[in-house]
Amino acid sequence: MDAARLPFAVMIGPGHRVSYVNAAFCRLAGTRSEEIVGISFSHFLPPGDECLLHMSQVLSSGEALSHAEPIDAKPHPLYWSYEIWPIWKDDPHYESPLGVSILVTESAPFHRRASAMNEALLVSAVRQHELIEEAEMLRKKLEEEIQERQQAEAAIEQVAFYDALTDLPNRRLLMDRLHQALSVCSRTLRGAAILFIDLDRFKTLNDTRGHHVGDLLLQAVARRLTTCVRKCDTVGRLGGDEFVVIIQELSANRGRAKEQAKKVAAKILDSLNEPYLLGRHEHRGTGSVGITTFGSRSDTVEDLMKQADLALYRAKREGGGTIRFYEAEMHAASARRALLEADLRHGIQKGQFLLYYQPQVNSDGQLTGAEALLKWQHPTRGLLSSSEFITFAEECGLIEPIGQWVMEEACIQLMKWSLQQDSAQLKLAINISGREFNHPDFIERLLAIVDLTGADPTKLIIELTERVTFGELDLIRPKMSTLKKRGFSFALDDFGIGFSSLASLQHLPLDQLKIDRAFIEDLRVQGNSGAIVGAMIALGKSLGVAVIAEGVETQEQLDILVTQGCQIYQGFLFGRPGPEEELWLPSSNPSISNDNTLSGRSS
Repeated sequence: MDAARLPFAVMIGPGHRVSYVNAAFCRLAGTRSEEIVGISFSHFLPPGDECLLHMSQVLSSGEALSHAEPIDAKPHPLYWSYEIWPIWKDDPHYESPLGVSILVTESAPFHRRASAMNEALLVSAVRQHELIEEAEMLRKKLEEEIQERQQAEAAIEQVAFYDALTDLPNRRLLMDRLHQALSVCSRTLRGAAILFIDLDRFKTLNDTRGHHVGDLLLQAVARRLTTCVRKCDTVGRLGGDEFVVIIQELSANRGRAKEQAKKVAAKILDSLNEPYLLGRHEHRGTGSVGITTFGSRSDTVEDLMKQADLALYRAKREGGGTIRFYEAEMHAASARRALLEADLRHGIQKGQFLLYYQPQVNSDGQLTGAEALLKWQHPTRGLLSSSEFITFAEECGLIEPIGQWVMEEACIQLMKWSLQQDSAQLKLAINISGREFNHPDFIERLLAIVDLTGADPTKLIIELTERVTFGELDLIRPKMSTLKKRGFSFALDDFGIGFSSLASLQHLPLDQLKIDRAFIEDLRVQGNSGAIVGAMIALGKSLGVAVIAEGVETQEQLDILVTQGCQIYQGFLFGRPGPEEELWLPSSNPSISNDNTLSGRSS
């Protein structure tokens, strides 16, 4: 027999007394062999147990017997299955066994304990696996919750302190950084500066290209500004196209600090002047910078912000693309501007604006039309020319209602002229600002006014400056072409002051070139101005457009212009701007004689 199958062994002799047990059986019985050998095996079993019957059967028959309980049976606690073998003496005369050997192959308690242990181990393993899975799931869930909370906190902080479009610090965070900069200056006695940066003509881009393109430009500007400063400095966005740079760790010397701040500002302007690729379009633009420096003096954050803003305003008023430092007199100028804005709004409401008309005559001295010039009948300052308020009206956003009124009055005047035989052929030129013309609804507004008043669009000349016309050429040209098809004419005002691209002139639907008065003022028989004006007139003829000379005030100027072939003239020599009733009528116009002198003109 295989010993591995017989872990528990006991030999029983006559009278069912135990004669031998192995160590395994002792461990199973829970006692020593000395206490087992010699006692009846029935001591371990209840009376009448099946096992005792089986032993008796083996002793009497001499044949081995095996027994196994079913798995679902409830055996005696001592064993579960066993084998009983007879023990024979070597003498063949013995016909009966001397005893039996009981081999217990699996005891019920052991089996139960092993099964319970295995089950417990299995349950423990399963539970441990479940606990590990639960712990891992809990860990992941906690990590996700922590990450979500961190993301939520970061999102809240981003919204609270950073600009959504550019990811730069917003006004709230900028003010905090400025407070910190003031504290650092007070503690270290070092200098610092605030730079206000504004994009020139950004509204034009927004109106013409759309806000999406404007947003792309703002994002590109934010990236460029960040590359122009150090880590200790702060770049932020106030809103719109206004950016702020806080420069720290400047010299304690005020003059030296201004030089350092100006160097950074110049670097910023150079960066902003580089072309931008916005989607499929290339854009070129400039910026203006206003600067105020500060140190250990007791300036407040609000004071510094206002100072930098005033300096920026001065930079933009002087044409943009430049740098200006804050000066004390700017406060007084700011107060005057605030008063002017209030007066302008009041003037629009009360209808205080007028149109004056300055005659335009041809080379035969005949009145061909007039230029409408805007005037403001100020209640205390008297009659103001457009040069005294029109630029400011553009800056403060009031040019559109004023321009609307000018277009309406001009069309009404054209309609009146068309009803009279002597004035039916007169044309009227009106100046349109860049902000007006670039507005997305400009064409619709103008056509609505023409339709409402019944004015003839072929008698209306729209004057645009060189700065407007060549600023966004690919946007201006389609608008001009659309209006040209409706009969409107176009004049290029202030021609020759340096913005024109001669190569682009031939691609614009122009009807007139208006030579800037600066060239006419210096016009002499002998001099470079005459040659320049002559070249302009020749250029106009080569392009097939009429040339107007404005600012003609003397006979000498007129003589030179007539000799060089100029077709139309405007200036004090022919009449000052005045109300419509003072405009010359064709019957009373002077003429230009063959010897190039005026005749029939009253002094």
